[in-house]
Amino acid sequence: MKIIKIKLKNLEIEAIYMRNFSIYQGLMFKKEGNALLEFPEEKKYKIWTLFMRYPLDLIFLNKNKRVVETIKGAVPITLNPKTWKVYKPANDFKYLLELDARKKLSVFFKIGDVLEW
Repeated sequence: MKIIKIKLKNLEIEAIYMRNFSIYQGLMFKKEGNALLEFPEEKKYKIWTLFMRYPLDLIFLNKNKRVVETIKGAVPITLNPKTWKVYKPANDFKYLLELDARKKLSVFFKIGDVLEW
């Protein structure tokens, strides 16, 4: 597990960096934290929140680390069928930044922002 620092202007966020098979686990079973998932290629992937313990804000980035879309408040999947949702962004993406929605960090991210790490 590798921890990286993601920078956006004056904001710095620590996140677990995941690629290859670890992206399929993401933050499942964790009680808190953020993650940056690197997918094999830039395209539309479907995201779900099975076994999550807290809601996520999803920040989708293209291969140039530019924010192309955000989804706020992705709720964990539970036994309640109303929570059974797959999140399908409209844009292709290469990276997904999963943020703990309880920390409200997504307010700093706008379409077009470029992140560094």
